[in-house]
Amino acid sequence: MGLKGDAVVSEPAQLIPVPVDCLRDETVTSFNLYLRTGGGQPPVLYREKHLPFTEEDRRRLQDNNVKHLFVDSREEKAYLRYLEKNLGAILADPEMSLEHKTDVVYDSGRFLLREVFADPRAGDTVNRSKAYVQLTYEFLSQEKTAFAQLLRITSYDYYTYTHSINVFVFSITLAQRSGTFSPKEVKDFGAGALLHDIGKSLLDPSIVNCKGKLTDEQWQEMKRHPELGCRILDGHGGISPAAMEVVHYHHEKVNGSGYPEGRKANGLSLLIRMCTIADIFDALTTKRSYKGAVSSFDALNTMKHEMSEELDTDLLQTFIKMMGKP
Repeated sequence: MGLKGDAVVSEPAQLIPVPVDCLRDETVTSFNLYLRTGGGQPPVLYREKHLPFTEEDRRRLQDNNVKHLFVDSREEKAYLRYLEKNLGAILADPEMSLEHKTDVVYDSGRFLLREVFADPRAGDTVNRSKAYVQLTYEFLSQEKTAFAQLLRITSYDYYTYTHSINVFVFSITLAQRSGTFSPKEVKDFGAGALLHDIGKSLLDPSIVNCKGKLTDEQWQEMKRHPELGCRILDGHGGISPAAMEVVHYHHEKVNGSGYPEGRKANGLSLLIRMCTIADIFDALTTKRSYKGAVSSFDALNTMKHEMSEELDTDLLQTFIKMMGKP
């Protein structure tokens, strides 16, 4: 084939496909890149880590109609960090398909949140989160079908980090569709929506991942996560007051039945109410160990007819229209 790299290596534990489009010219990877040659043969080491991926490499791959290289699953973390660092360049690439761009946005976000929840007090948490919000906001603003594409790959298996990405995407799209807020306000809000559950990282995992109904004691502990989230973010600094409010009050309801303070409508901004709607919708439509997921239609029907007193009805109607015509 005339491709570089002819060292045969032992079969990695599992191969993860990497679209060649996602690799940026003249960037150095911290992971090995493999090439499948077919015929049941072991993968070939195409590009060793710490060497640049060049324009010539891209041309040779294109000439041989190679659309994917592969990464050993044990180096997935390095690959996902590479995507996060190069997200701006990937989203700005006019040659890259919208499908690949949305995959990268979602995968980068999941990786970011997974790291944030593992180490919420890491020094770069806020800056990485704000950079991701900025790029995703611009992507959703410029690509009118991007939200529909993101819905295609939304995870319906519940993990705290996938839930956070889903709520973030639903929330900022709702804020954009409302036409009420400036770009800066939406981006500030987005940081709060993305990190709204960060307080759960300080709870006992047995409570967060409980496979059944929480005891009264466990439920009282779970209800501390908004306060804990604000405590984490306050320690970082750099998060706007609007974002902090979303973290603190996203479980409040307009009829005062929520927590942590039982606030009613007049004490809840529109942005808080938007995040609440997104949060409830994703909770209903994702599968947990103790319950199945319901369809989007059934979730919206439940929210409209059984939760009308708890949610902002005008915003819920906008959300229903948004999900009907993404």
